[in-house]
Amino acid sequence: MNENDFQNIEAKDLYNMTFEEIDEIQNALNAHNLETIEKAFRQHRINYSERDYLLEFFHDGMGVEREVYRTLYETFGQPERTCSYDPVTGKVDTDKNGQKINYGLKVVTPFVNTRLEYRDKNINQIFVIMPKMKKASRAIEKIESEYGIEYQQKYNQMLNRLFRDEDRDSFCEAIQDIPQTTNSLHDILRLTITCKYLTDVQRIKRKLVENKSASFYIEPNEIRDRFNKPLSQNEKKYYDIKLIIHHKMPNGKILDVEAQLKINTLYQGDILTHGIYEDIRETEALLAKKRAQMDESEIRQNEAKIKILNNRIAQINKAFIHQYNMIVLDKAYRIENDGYRPLRVEPENADGTYNRCRSFINAEYMPESYQPFNGKEDFSAASDLNKLCYLRLIGKLPADFDMFADTASKHINYKFSRLSSAEIERFNGINEIAIRYEKVVQRKINDRAKSDHPVAYAGLANAKSNRSL
Repeated sequence: MNENDFQNIEAKDLYNMTFEEIDEIQNALNAHNLETIEKAFRQHRINYSERDYLLEFFHDGMGVEREVYRTLYETFGQPERTCSYDPVTGKVDTDKNGQKINYGLKVVTPFVNTRLEYRDKNINQIFVIMPKMKKASRAIEKIESEYGIEYQQKYNQMLNRLFRDEDRDSFCEAIQDIPQTTNSLHDILRLTITCKYLTDVQRIKRKLVENKSASFYIEPNEIRDRFNKPLSQNEKKYYDIKLIIHHKMPNGKILDVEAQLKINTLYQGDILTHGIYEDIRETEALLAKKRAQMDESEIRQNEAKIKILNNRIAQINKAFIHQYNMIVLDKAYRIENDGYRPLRVEPENADGTYNRCRSFINAEYMPESYQPFNGKEDFSAASDLNKLCYLRLIGKLPADFDMFADTASKHINYKFSRLSSAEIERFNGINEIAIRYEKVVQRKINDRAKSDHPVAYAGLANAKSNRSL
């Protein structure tokens, strides 16, 4: 049986199967993966330790998947819905009425893409996306190309030191310290956890790190938090938290699963940029392989293409960050209009702001740059970007709307002109919130600039102080 035979199986295909029939599919997949691993080992493409590591994942894929679900159950409880999931489009199966189909936990298997849906204490949705387990052939390919090359480079450095210093004992000791190729291979099984707000992402991170479970653990020093990366260093405007969940298997072995924590809105941007990243990788591979045969104009053309595509990624991500911030301001608008104002509650502050809205914006707003914030302009109807974000927010445009199309501006303005008076009132309300809470946002931007560049910020503050003297 070829591995491609498993590619077209979907959640809907499993719904009416028995557990025995599902296990039969998984057993066939296990057998194929084991055969692939043994063949690679015989061909000396992987070594003993790499083979053993892969066998732990692929000898019983369903058992490994169950351990991953155990982590989710201990963290979030039972999901309210289990959907199919298309990682390319971000869409799930719906019925004839447009309602999401709940296939149940039976379809959570290593060979289909699923999304588990939960609610947090504020009734906001949390999505746990469980993609298919990486194929053994792809895992071997990564060991050979990406991680194998890195290991060989470090090995060669040690070997050169041996020839130079003639110190065999130090060489043998140093070789033991080189990370094995499998130390970097964390994404044979992986998760993406998305939630609504910035503080939700950080809360889930703490919940996973501080868990008291005996079945898994996370090393804090292995966490990569791009939300804390300086804005000036985040050229692609990409944000997530990546961590490694170390699962303690029944046989005593530790298997690693990569988890990415993201904001729902920003994840929509990830979906749109996936194909662009693939295009960049293909172009970079072409340059690496055939640069010597290319003339100067071809090289410049491909390098320019990569630069343009990277810029497009940054623009898409930036648009979704702006949309997220619009969602934050919209929430503050609804707190005022659905709660305080109907009850005739007066603002606690002379500038007309409420403390709850202040704290909410301060906690959730994501500074988009170090530039001064202008609430009147930054969220006004004068900008097509604001119209686009709002139309997406209220469901008048899909998340995958092509903002780069030649007719994009015309379509956006047509849709915006067709909004109801209530929808326009809501948009204007968001703009009013941006104006009223401008100082709160500006303080958040200042704090970010200070944390990103403390030395420069301190120098600026001292210069201002000296001028005042």
